[in-house]
Amino acid sequence: MSELNYGYWEVSIEKSGRLKLPTSLLRKLPEDGRHAFYVTHGFGEHISLWSEEAYRQQMDFLNSLDRNLIRVKRYRNAFLRNTAYLEGDAQHRIVIPKAMMELYHLEKEVVLLLDNGIIELWNSSRYHEKFDMTPEALEQLNEDIHLGRFEAEKEVSDELS
Repeated sequence: MSELNYGYWEVSIEKSGRLKLPTSLLRKLPEDGRHAFYVTHGFGEHISLWSEEAYRQQMDFLNSLDRNLIRVKRYRNAFLRNTAYLEGDAQHRIVIPKAMMELYHLEKEVVLLLDNGIIELWNSSRYHEKFDMTPEALEQLNEDIHLGRFEAEKEVSDELS
């Protein structure tokens, strides 16, 4: 397993929802975390494929919340809706549930983004619409983040709420 548990891949998905996970992605996961995933709604316009370890951490977090609070109940129920356990075949192919395919407009071309045990699965064109930027815009964003300017934006948006 690579120490860098991050990566980006553009791949094709079959109309039936069958997806072959790239070998280079699988090598970044622990050997016991390469064959099965939990699929859930993502926090954005994507679905998430969670390794067993990452999913257990998320469930520990969910279980630590007070279920008597309506907001917490809404969050838990929304997150857990359509959650499925997916086992890969011998060629490391998984089948994404049809409901998730339709809800997130997953078509032939998709983007896989590995972030610390969680794989985001995006419609390719939506991903690029959201995240493509010029080198100059990336440079400015990098500067803003390193100088803490994003905190000021958060404070302003909190004041407007």
